Amino acid sequence: MLHAILESAVSAILAIDDAGRIQSVNPATEAMFGYSADEMLNQNIKMLMPQPYRAEHDDYIGRHIKTGERRIIGIGREVQGQRKDGSIFPIHLAVSEFMVDGRRFFSGIINDLSDRAELQDEVDRQARLFETVFQHVPEALVISSPDGKILLFNPAATKIFGYDLAEATGMAWANLFGDANSPRQIEFDISRSIDQAPDLNLSVILRRKDGSTFPAEGNITQVFDQQARPTVRVSLFRDATETLRNKEAAVKSQRLEAIGQLTGGIAHDFNNLLTIISGNLEILEEQPLSEQDRELLDRAARAADSGARLTKRLLTFARRRHLAHAVINLNDQVRTMTELLRRTLGDMIELRSQLASPLWLVRADAGEVEAAVLNLAINARDAMPEGGTLAVRTDNVVLEEGETGLEDPLKAGDYVRISVSDNGIGMTKDVLSRVFEPFFTTKSAGRGTGLGLSTIYGFIKQSNGNITISSEPGVGTTVNLYLPRCDEGAVHHDEIASLRQEPQANGECILVVEDNRDVRQLTVRRLRRLGYDTVVCASGVEAKAALENGQKVSAVFTDIVMPGGVNGIELATWISANLPALPVLLTTGFADEATGTSKADTHWPILRKPYTQQQLASMLRATIDKQPAR
Repeated sequence: MLHAILESAVSAILAIDDAGRIQSVNPATEAMFGYSADEMLNQNIKMLMPQPYRAEHDDYIGRHIKTGERRIIGIGREVQGQRKDGSIFPIHLAVSEFMVDGRRFFSGIINDLSDRAELQDEVDRQARLFETVFQHVPEALVISSPDGKILLFNPAATKIFGYDLAEATGMAWANLFGDANSPRQIEFDISRSIDQAPDLNLSVILRRKDGSTFPAEGNITQVFDQQARPTVRVSLFRDATETLRNKEAAVKSQRLEAIGQLTGGIAHDFNNLLTIISGNLEILEEQPLSEQDRELLDRAARAADSGARLTKRLLTFARRRHLAHAVINLNDQVRTMTELLRRTLGDMIELRSQLASPLWLVRADAGEVEAAVLNLAINARDAMPEGGTLAVRTDNVVLEEGETGLEDPLKAGDYVRISVSDNGIGMTKDVLSRVFEPFFTTKSAGRGTGLGLSTIYGFIKQSNGNITISSEPGVGTTVNLYLPRCDEGAVHHDEIASLRQEPQANGECILVVEDNRDVRQLTVRRLRRLGYDTVVCASGVEAKAALENGQKVSAVFTDIVMPGGVNGIELATWISANLPALPVLLTTGFADEATGTSKADTHWPILRKPYTQQQLASMLRATIDKQPAR
């Protein structure tokens, strides 16, 4: 029976003599160590041991025989074994001593602990993983007991709340919430919510150590044991201050967008009214009037001009126009802004300008250039609360390959550079890395939207240019705007409109397309006074049909925004495809973005409402003369 027990035992069982030689092994020993019984019998037991056990084993036996000292005999220990293939594995070894015919023998019972070691390794791995996540997750991670006492508090929680681990440990979890006067009620409400939904998402107001509060988004999870009893509560919180700020900024942006759309519609109607008013006032000016009536007429004309300027300001505020690129000299824009800057910057800021001469020309929107310089100058002023020096400089630069811009290498070539420098407080690297992000601002609430520099960035990139910025705390900031050199000659579009004389007709007939009856009648009267014959249509559909039916005209003067299915741009596009020699002059009181006129500008001239008879005469004459009359 004893033999049967040894043969069937799961544990490795072996016997050695007092010299450490193996006398017997069971099958489990063969399976565990990979040796056959013949390979092990009469061999020293050390063959089954790795170092340092192998070198020390014989001394253990000898010392026990001489002194009776028990270091392992009769005592179970966890040690290591070594298989035939050299692999080392954890074992539990229990050794006992017995005598046979006066000879001393030792028996050993060995159990393989590899599975338990692997399990422990997995536990250790998960513990290290948890520790890594706990220490480095950017959100505040708070682990508390079921009764609401904080057990663990990660570094992010320390950063957000201001408590160190020692201060937080044992503190009531509910004290992290906004209402400091009712932690028990908070604990009750949260616990009841968790009971209903063990995984709870919430938006709350939390409170820092210094008493300040902040909005947060969080997740609270209750962890249960195998008996469904709550063990710990895991809370993850994220400071939502920045998120809410961005949402508010987005709402403001959407509101401005809505204002822009509303402004575009108002501008169209308002400009039509101004066209009628100013046009009829011009006609009245030619009539014989008393001095008193002439004064009244002048006042009305000045009011109409003020209305036109107001409309342009509204459209500029709402940013409803695409860039009006023209070939310009940037020195002109800087000189134009100098006096305004002196008034804006105040007496504590010294303004210096250094303008290169001759300066290469660029193709850009002059208004956007001026707005960019103004925006940078205001930022510089705010960076010098105690006063300082602001320098605006222009120069010609030749960039080589590999020079770096704001986010990518600058293209090699010729550029004109505007540099705006100050000796103010400067910026840190963190601020500098975000300075052109939309809605990012370091100014106090109400003093900045965070859109100024991002708008400059968009304008420069849209103009095929780039930006570089350098700043150092306590030294100052320099922003460089690079615009590509343009070899075209500067074109002054307003020269034609500013001519004193009104070019007259040379026997031409103009097709007038305008849906507003009063504007249509005024336009016809103006054109006839200039000597033109006119054909009138109230819609784009009607005008297209007339031309298809062979109506002979020298040019088409059409409003852009019209009901009926064919607007002015669609009519002009049809004319370009079917009657390419027929000149087209567009007019509108609407914003560019709402009508698509930003693209139309490159194909057909556009006369902005309200306009004077002189502007109409000059622009129509120029439009007809650029193409053969039909």
